[in-house]
Amino acid sequence: MTVSSLLRRAAAGTGAAFLALGLAGSAHAADTPVGATTLGGKLFLDVSHLNAYRNGQRTATSRNGADLKRFYLDLDHRFSDVWSAHLTTDINWARDSSPTDLWLKHAYLQGAFSKALVLRFGSAPLPWAGFVNQWSGYRYVDKELVTRLKFGASADWGVHALGALGDGGRLQYAASVISGSSFKHPRTGDRPDVEARVAWQPSAHSVLAVGGYDGERALSGGNLPTYHTARRWDAMAAYATQRVRLGAQYFRAVDWNQVRSPRGDRASGWSAWASVVLDPRWAVFARYDRADTSASLDPSRRDHHANLGVAYRVSRQVQLAAVYKRERISHEHLALSSSNELGVYAQIGF
Repeated sequence: MTVSSLLRRAAAGTGAAFLALGLAGSAHAADTPVGATTLGGKLFLDVSHLNAYRNGQRTATSRNGADLKRFYLDLDHRFSDVWSAHLTTDINWARDSSPTDLWLKHAYLQGAFSKALVLRFGSAPLPWAGFVNQWSGYRYVDKELVTRLKFGASADWGVHALGALGDGGRLQYAASVISGSSFKHPRTGDRPDVEARVAWQPSAHSVLAVGGYDGERALSGGNLPTYHTARRWDAMAAYATQRVRLGAQYFRAVDWNQVRSPRGDRASGWSAWASVVLDPRWAVFARYDRADTSASLDPSRRDHHANLGVAYRVSRQVQLAAVYKRERISHEHLALSSSNELGVYAQIGF
């Protein structure tokens, strides 16, 4: 089955298995005739009531509000059977935030030489975050664990290689040599960073994946010294069909936020998710995250995050979900901050 057909099957239902194996970005160009240019987009919206507390006091953001979490505009042009270009703008507006954020998330030239080798030059998706989102689903409700906690990015500038090997493409890989600064704040350091992933599919609906990151996050160079190298290790196991998704991921990071500090630190966390399609339009889903975000410097600090929701597929392009979220950051069993949110989330594509 081709990547394009997998994507079309995924769009057919709310809980359909989005098994694009990390090659989803190349499907835009693959579906475009040579010489043609296509324009598309996707919006993540929510309207909710939020109760937020810091050190036991209710904050000013505790009220009804609306957010434009993401507004992607995608522009694709296909030069030949091998070469294509892809551009994605990323617009974000959150309640009580001003001004609106505007980023250039993806801007890359792609050479699709075979299923085993796709090269991208520019700002492109990184190996880990998007891959987890494809298997867990419901990205319009929440980011996956690593990017939610800011121990990784979803895209960065550099050179990227990905592909599928073996019988049926069961072994997939992705590797990126990048700036380390992410797409939001482009800059360079004295050396490039590296992020990579290897995944194996025992069956059409299951996957085991490991990944890692090594670099200085573009913080080397200049007048400030660097003391540490930021490293992260990732693992995921998941199962996804047209009706059911189950999965979990784990990460461990060392000195991620301490590159310029003489004091080292460690972090780790895990996330588990499940969803069931009840009929072609209705689905239920749940997720729970737990992380120790500063195991060396603040070992009693914990991050807990959970969501529970009911999704409704209005059409192929529009999905809605009624969602309850709860997040709590604690220190020695006392809540530093916490929030409860109840609202309606939407994903609109065109």
